Amino acid sequence: HNVKFSSPVTDAIGNIRSSVGEGDNMVSFATLDGMLKMYHGDEELWSFPLDNPIFALVKTDIDNDDTDEVVACSWDGLTFFVDNNKNCVRFKFEASVPIRAFCAGQYAMNASINKPALVYVTFSGDVVIFYNVQLTSLGVQTLDDYSLDLSDICEDTDMTSKHRAKIIQHLLKS
Repeated sequence: HNVKFSSPVTDAIGNIRSSVGEGDNMVSFATLDGMLKMYHGDEELWSFPLDNPIFALVKTDIDNDDTDEVVACSWDGLTFFVDNNKNCVRFKFEASVPIRAFCAGQYAMNASINKPALVYVTFSGDVVIFYNVQLTSLGVQTLDDYSLDLSDICEDTDMTSKHRAKIIQHLLKS
């Protein structure tokens, strides 16, 4: 790849499986300034600023959709799961000392069943394994995803449209 970065690259991962079958040329890079980038060949598909500098970058299918999510981990345990569409979920692994090593992938507790797992190693020598970690989706659910018309809730004829709007706005905040 002929790509230039404004900050040092801390990790890279390739052969990322995507829903469009471009896995052979999909590559993700993490930079010291906390930027996560996805490329197909030399073309930048997206760039995603993360909260912290990233030291470990891996790929795994965490939501069982037959595509890889990029999993990025910072020294303080902040872990990001980013899919090919740039949807992101973050998890904070609480540790009293910085993270020394991180990996994620499909691992088995017995000889026959691989499940998604996260493995953290701290500078104090603790090894913490989260086994059978599964997310149903990384995408955001909106009210459009549900067949609920909030205006039907407020069909009282004594209510003004201003009052209806306030109730709907309150429900949306809940």
